[in-house]
Amino acid sequence: MKRFTLYGSPHSLPTYKVALMLRLSDEPFSFRYVSFQKGMHRTPEFLALSRWGQVPVLLDGERVHLQSAAIVEHLAETLGRFQGTDPATRQAVREWLYWDVDALFPPVFASYSVQLGQRKLLPISVEPMIAGYHRARAETALSVLDSYLAHRNYLCAVEPTIADLFCYGDVAFAEICAFDLKRWTNVAGWTERVMALPRFQAPFALLAMENAEFS
Repeated sequence: MKRFTLYGSPHSLPTYKVALMLRLSDEPFSFRYVSFQKGMHRTPEFLALSRWGQVPVLLDGERVHLQSAAIVEHLAETLGRFQGTDPATRQAVREWLYWDVDALFPPVFASYSVQLGQRKLLPISVEPMIAGYHRARAETALSVLDSYLAHRNYLCAVEPTIADLFCYGDVAFAEICAFDLKRWTNVAGWTERVMALPRFQAPFALLAMENAEFS
């Protein structure tokens, strides 16, 4: 029996971030697909795991962990991977996680939701002005990221940390939403470095809409 079980969806940016952390850490895990279209997130069984009916959910043995930022912090600490080598670095990592949740994730997630609505995969329709607002916010966040990476290979240290993996998860979905990363040359270079890490897999190459076992 594998130590880790990840509940989520390949369309969930936060689920991908946790799966990528497990993959790059070379940790076997089981994936359990939660279909929002089928209402699986509202079942009593799932709500017993996730009090807010959200993904991802990570089982570490019998212990339940919620919220992607808290999950990757837990994994970094317990696995000793991508956490930073000293307290100052780890604090910087934590700050970037919270910045991402506040500034980068929301507009990228909204832009991806607009795309899913256009593809009839979500029952939503967003006015072009609102969709443009989300894209403009995402562009602003990408510009912040680009400026910070002007003289750095990674966000917090000479080696990648969970800050890089976490922010990359949103940048990967921004690219899926047709944001041209060539506009942000430092972000584009940083993205290539993350993608070159051993065992890396892109969204939808890593997870599919089915249960799976990863070794």
